[in-house]
Amino acid sequence: MTEGLQNDQDRFDAAVSRTDPALFRRFVPEVAHRTTGEVLDHPGFVGMRRRYVADTTAHYRVAVFPGGWQSTAYRAAALGSIICLHAAFDPGHRATWPTLTRLKQIFATLDQSSSRQIDDFVARLVETGYVVMERAEADGRLRLLYPTEPLLAWERAVRASYYGVLDALYPAPGYGFALVQDPGFQRAQSAASLTVFDVIGRVLAENRDMLPFHAMYHGTNVLMNLAVDHEGGQHKTVAGLDALREDYGVSRSHLRNVLMAAEAADLLEWAGPNRKAARLTPRGLAAVDRFIADTLSSHDLTYRMALMRMGVDPEQPTPE
Repeated sequence: MTEGLQNDQDRFDAAVSRTDPALFRRFVPEVAHRTTGEVLDHPGFVGMRRRYVADTTAHYRVAVFPGGWQSTAYRAAALGSIICLHAAFDPGHRATWPTLTRLKQIFATLDQSSSRQIDDFVARLVETGYVVMERAEADGRLRLLYPTEPLLAWERAVRASYYGVLDALYPAPGYGFALVQDPGFQRAQSAASLTVFDVIGRVLAENRDMLPFHAMYHGTNVLMNLAVDHEGGQHKTVAGLDALREDYGVSRSHLRNVLMAAEAADLLEWAGPNRKAARLTPRGLAAVDRFIADTLSSHDLTYRMALMRMGVDPEQPTPE
């Protein structure tokens, strides 16, 4: 097959991937929410890609990530899980207690980290004041995890970055409760999110091309930055990713490893005589776009679930 025909086939496959009927299924059938396919189909989606990458990833820089450690997929998930467990905590029901054991049980289903990694990260969060551990009044043998206000404030800002993108795409009725970073909404959404952890985890795992990069430090971040450059038809040099290296604490050799893994998976192609410039293939761009749309769809889902818990009509205008 000639190169031109191959490129045509690649474009066709990318177009077909965006119309896969599975992308238009609701994550939770009984909750009306914007699906991945709907988000991908939005005429403003491509133009919003740059904002999504810039706004959402800014909160994972070493300088602002809770604990002062490098952010990873499992650490970010651990922070969300601690907040969600606390939001759903009912002292009268032992099964809801936010213990370290229960946190590890959640991660056992996600298969993202080891028990020792969770121990070390929680200890770091306690040391730096983002989490406190207190003995349960009803059972002094157990310690409960409580997020402190600095962690809750960080998480509200993170969520607002996603909802800022959604609000730009779908301004009516809007996502005001998230954008004003309302603590009551945060608690309602966190409790709702806990009930769909496994659902969202399965959805993300269905994007098999992106799955290996969740386990690589900022693997998804690297690919998303390449997707932004794809808009201008540009190839990006490894040196051009230095902002990621400096802000997120990854080495240049690690960046190369991510790029090599992407090339092996047919998500990336190299250009130039010394293979120093990279660009996503149509398959790679489709994988990144699906990941972005999946996250926006899941946030729309949990926003609506939170409003239902609050007794607010999801179709009514929300606070400015």
